[in-house]
Amino acid sequence: MNTDDLESTAERALARVIPALQEFVGVASISARGELLEEGAALCAQLLRQAGLTVETWRGRGAPVVYAWREPPPSAPTILFYGHYDVQPPEPLDAWQSPPFEGVLREGAIYGRGAGDNKGQLLAHIAAVQTLIETGRLGVGVKFLVEGEEEIGSPHLAQVASEHRQQLTADLALTSDAPVHDDDQAVIIFGVRGLLYLQLDVRGADRDLHSGNRGGLAPTPAWDLVHALSSLRDEAGHVLVPGFYDPVREPTPEEAAMLRQLPFDRDRMLEELGLDRLPGRSEHHPWEFLMFRPTFNISGLRSGYGGPGAKTIVPCQASCKLDIRLVADQRPDSVLAALREHLARHDPRVQVTEIAAVPPSATAPDTPLAAPVIEAVTRATGTRPWLRPRLGGTTPDYVFTEVLGMPSLLVPYGPPDMNHHAPNEKMTLRALRRGIACSLEICAQLAGWS
Repeated sequence: MNTDDLESTAERALARVIPALQEFVGVASISARGELLEEGAALCAQLLRQAGLTVETWRGRGAPVVYAWREPPPSAPTILFYGHYDVQPPEPLDAWQSPPFEGVLREGAIYGRGAGDNKGQLLAHIAAVQTLIETGRLGVGVKFLVEGEEEIGSPHLAQVASEHRQQLTADLALTSDAPVHDDDQAVIIFGVRGLLYLQLDVRGADRDLHSGNRGGLAPTPAWDLVHALSSLRDEAGHVLVPGFYDPVREPTPEEAAMLRQLPFDRDRMLEELGLDRLPGRSEHHPWEFLMFRPTFNISGLRSGYGGPGAKTIVPCQASCKLDIRLVADQRPDSVLAALREHLARHDPRVQVTEIAAVPPSATAPDTPLAAPVIEAVTRATGTRPWLRPRLGGTTPDYVFTEVLGMPSLLVPYGPPDMNHHAPNEKMTLRALRRGIACSLEICAQLAGWS
């Protein structure tokens, strides 16, 4: 498309997306609680049907999966768009400036849980495809795979994809489920870190005990858990589980070059985090920590009394949540086995429960289909996008690269401050328009690819 045609087409499509996104945000499809997932899937199916696609809803394992498609013209490639209709819980509710499930439009943005992650970005794809169908300009095949369990680690998606392998055949998987780069410039991402999410529990007596009458005699689960945690990581952040780092794949020269060209604004990062300095790490480039280095985070810690004043007890139990981000060649099952073995040696009373496990994934930067996507985003935004080797977060990208065996790219459209997973999540109208324009151009560029 020429620039004027692209801008006018994207603007017309945006007018249709705004009320659709407000309605979509209004469905509180929270996978962590299993709430309104049927309703979220139904509305997603309706929007895809209205776009001119044939739609199926697959049920049987977990939340419904919505599949939609339109066959390609002869010799044309097919794009598999991935998205999710489930959202994070909205708490803390008192931190929201407007109700989280009303899709309020103010100050050039739609506010609400799921506005950016992922309903708004998914609708940008749907709106672009609908526009191309209506104008007779869709020159590629399109498929949509939309799930309702992404926010809890996509536990059933790999099995669903394997069972429907023939229907999901495509030349490229495309996901838009993150912010653009920190400087608001478009970015294309070639992989993701994985995730292993665990709960550790230690139990003592069958009830809380008086710390004066029984302290010193009763077991102390809180201290036991603290000692166990201190055996897992040192003060510098280095993981102490034997074998944890053994399979970690170093960046290739091309990936290292991509990493070095990404701008990093330290002052802006400090301002965003409300800090005066970052933790003292100098052995790697800052972006390398977020792309090629695993992390071992305590995301929740609980034991005993946390209210006002004093309550002198020996708590009968203690628990924590571990959020472990994995990098290329680390496998969740191997890391879990090593961690169980380590804790069994240190303190066999620590019980380990797996909550979510998603392998890391990567597509080679020189994959042939990257070039037309880069050209499309350049034409749509007027600037060549940053090329980023990895996303610091996790998506079920391995379903496409490993289970379905196709290249997979992430082309996010969300604004840098979209507050995903936080109060006041938003999707700006500018970001929506950019997403529609990029989706239009990606379809156009791939239509000429051979």
